[in-house]
Amino acid sequence: MISFKSLTGKKEEPKEPAAQTPEDKSNIFGQALSAGKMAKAKKADYLKSKNRKRAYLTLGASLVGLMLYSVFFFYSNAVAYIKAPAEIATVQNQIEEYNEVTLPSLEKTRELHKAAYDKEFEEIIAALDTVFPDNIDKLGIVQLFESFATEVAASFPPFEFTSINLASPQQKNGYLVIPVSTSIHSSLAGFDRFLTLVDRSGYIYSGKGEDKELVEQKIRLMNISNISVKYRGVDEATGKDQGVDFSVKLNLYSRSTAQQTEN
Repeated sequence: MISFKSLTGKKEEPKEPAAQTPEDKSNIFGQALSAGKMAKAKKADYLKSKNRKRAYLTLGASLVGLMLYSVFFFYSNAVAYIKAPAEIATVQNQIEEYNEVTLPSLEKTRELHKAAYDKEFEEIIAALDTVFPDNIDKLGIVQLFESFATEVAASFPPFEFTSINLASPQQKNGYLVIPVSTSIHSSLAGFDRFLTLVDRSGYIYSGKGEDKELVEQKIRLMNISNISVKYRGVDEATGKDQGVDFSVKLNLYSRSTAQQTEN
């Protein structure tokens, strides 16, 4: 059969050799290409082998770490699980001891402290009613001074109130002020005792810290606003010191009706 290419005079292109056809060994270029492919194949195999080893090493290290973590984790939990019953029993015993011994003891101590506190509070209220009363009681004020004069005169004569005058009370800031004017004939030692009386007025407690004790003689709150002094001199006939005349102005304090209502 005559083809169109044979009529035109064109030569047919040579067909590529089949893949199975071995290359000509006399072709040096073909040999070079085969060596390059082999080198690439070996390099690829080497990289695969290296990556495979690295993956195995990583996997092995991960497995070892996981195993170690599991051992420590399960060991500590196993120990805790084994000890748990004994610890629970100990806690239960502690709870029972607290409920049966400690708590009743605390409640008893609290009641004792409360009783002592209530007693002390009552004593303070009673003392406060004495040193800062809610009434004026002019007769009681005069009796206070006269009783004091008798006591001091027995040890440090002379001492006497020649006059005691109580003015009308004045209300200030929720309390009452009772102005008192007195004339006192006394020795210096006796008058010093009177100053001590005024200085200790209003005291409920004396001392500090644990040495603090309730004052036996609770004195109505007062202060001195003015003192005038006149020395009588020495008696020419007897040679005795005739003492000193003191004019003293004091303020005594009481709770007012307004404050009493608030309380």
